[in-house]
Amino acid sequence: MPQTPIPPGPTPARSLAAAFSDVRRADPRALAILDTDRKRALTRDDLARAADGTGRLVDGFPPGTILAVQVPNGPAFFAAILACWQRDLVPMPVDHDVAAPALDDLCRRTGAVSVLHAGPDDDLVLRVGPRDAGGQLAMPPGVALLKVTSGSTGEPRAVVLEADALLAGVGQIVSTMQLEPADRNLVTIPLAHSYAFDNVVLTLLRDGMAAVLARDLTPRRLLAAARDAGATVLPTVPFLIDVLARAQRDGALPVLRRVISAGAPLPARARERFAAAFGVRPRTFYGATECGGIAFDREGVAELPDGCVGTALDGVHLLLEETDEDGVGRVYVRSASAAGRYLPESLAEAGEDVLGRGRFRTADLGRLDAQGRLHLVGRVHDVVNVGGRKVYPAEVERVIRAVPGVLDVVVTGEARSAVADALRAVVAAEPHVTRAEVAAACEQRLARHKVPRSIELVAELPRTLRGKIDRRRLDARCAND
Repeated sequence: MPQTPIPPGPTPARSLAAAFSDVRRADPRALAILDTDRKRALTRDDLARAADGTGRLVDGFPPGTILAVQVPNGPAFFAAILACWQRDLVPMPVDHDVAAPALDDLCRRTGAVSVLHAGPDDDLVLRVGPRDAGGQLAMPPGVALLKVTSGSTGEPRAVVLEADALLAGVGQIVSTMQLEPADRNLVTIPLAHSYAFDNVVLTLLRDGMAAVLARDLTPRRLLAAARDAGATVLPTVPFLIDVLARAQRDGALPVLRRVISAGAPLPARARERFAAAFGVRPRTFYGATECGGIAFDREGVAELPDGCVGTALDGVHLLLEETDEDGVGRVYVRSASAAGRYLPESLAEAGEDVLGRGRFRTADLGRLDAQGRLHLVGRVHDVVNVGGRKVYPAEVERVIRAVPGVLDVVVTGEARSAVADALRAVVAAEPHVTRAEVAAACEQRLARHKVPRSIELVAELPRTLRGKIDRRRLDARCAND
């Protein structure tokens, strides 16, 4: 396919690189990245020079070319993204542990022609993509990024984001969360994922917020890194919040002022345990790869109900489609941060108009309360038919999570007959928790048809790098039981 011509002069995609140029000029010696494990600090000038070096690897690709970026958390990741934007190339961040065959398949389906990898000393190397990917597709002017969805409920796919959408999304996050250029993000999540890309990469390149990188996530090392680096913001996942809250602390506490939890439900017990330990209450953040941030717990109140993810971000409009008698409907988002389309488009939901024109129809079900807060109750395809009555697994999961000693839970349906399912709960819990305790809690707080017929206790649930429960691995294990 011929390359799409780029008009002369500045292009929309280069506005992202230009934003960092403004940040650099404002204070070139300010800290940009602190790699705590390798004890290496980069100023904004240093980052710009690193991007120049990376640029020599990718010079010569026509504007609009898609390059996969498979680089672990480190200064090289930021340099790779910045170098691509300076040349109107379209980076597609990919988990660094994705195997080569799966990465080649993703490149074929999206048209990525080459892959940027990190060498043993964090030096970048360029690998040519699969032979049949070259020249397959070029992005039009304005497209700045492909984000890869998690694939937790299906085959991973990419969403196409223009520079304007990325800038709108980071603006919504900074405004709603009241972040400041002087803040420092403590990075515990993969930069290739949408959550970290928006909250860490974009806040650095647009606003100058420094990134404190910590590969060692053992509680003592992580808390020491946060304290020594003066980290003020921690975007992370519920699992790590719970681990930190349970850890024994030595020495002075970090100066965190904002702790953000996303990727999975944050149990109230874990939230309050962390608040008691560190003096700052984690705030729930809800978003999607397709549109960035959606809702945020602005108030940070102790009585936030499980399943509540706060109110819409500044500039985001929330609607519910086809609500039932309980006010539950499919969450629909209108936002300038929404992606334009999927790639390849054939992977979009069959027959459904899901993405584009500034809106995104999520697969989540929710309801809005009197304060305008969104409460998630499940996913469109997760509703279980138990004896002809709808059950939202998330409701049952909230009850089980409240049992003392329960760490997390997944509730699914299992075939009972051709027309109805029964509920099965897989519960990660401390050794003292019994099936009888879990069943009793359900019987006391739920209608009879919502009580799981099968309860399995495990030490831990399988998780993805994003902190989400890996439902495909869990389903595979349950199928073999």
